[in-house]
Amino acid sequence: MLALLLAAALVAPPAAPLTRDELRARYAGIRSLSADVLQVKEGRFWARPLESQIRLRYTPDRIVWESLSPVRTSVVIEGDHLTVSGAGGQARELSALASDPRVAALLSFIRSLITVDLAAIERDFDVTYGVGELVATPRALSEVKLFERVRIGFDARHELAELELETASERTRLTFLRIVRDPPPPALPAPAAR
Repeated sequence: MLALLLAAALVAPPAAPLTRDELRARYAGIRSLSADVLQVKEGRFWARPLESQIRLRYTPDRIVWESLSPVRTSVVIEGDHLTVSGAGGQARELSALASDPRVAALLSFIRSLITVDLAAIERDFDVTYGVGELVATPRALSEVKLFERVRIGFDARHELAELELETASERTRLTFLRIVRDPPPPALPAPAAR
């Protein structure tokens, strides 16, 4: 059985790199998106990786990032308003931070990552398309450098599967589970016959 699987893998044509046009068509016009997310943070100053269970809900007007474990918290982004609720449920409005260009850039960048908004990502990043992924590195002249490298991984249906965000001292990996989108993603074209 193993020999058959190996033979099939060797005969199968290699997957083609993703293209900008494919991703633009697939992610255009998202009105809402929700997902369960497994977040793993690790870094130079961390004793061990920190794993969190997240529930994400997105609309163009509002993003809710609700941490379910290990500590229940939430972050709500509405326009340039940022509200954080701690484990006790107390909400803190952090809108004053929105005047900081780094925070404004981060809020905009979060929106562009969730919706795979390539035009927004390409404003500040050089993007390389590969098989099942795109990798974004900050442009040399970018005013605000939030990350040194961003990798967006896609499954075989080109659905968002994973995000990796790297800084000089930390890496955060987000694995997306049970994504629900409105409108649903368009069907992929059938593979060409050989």
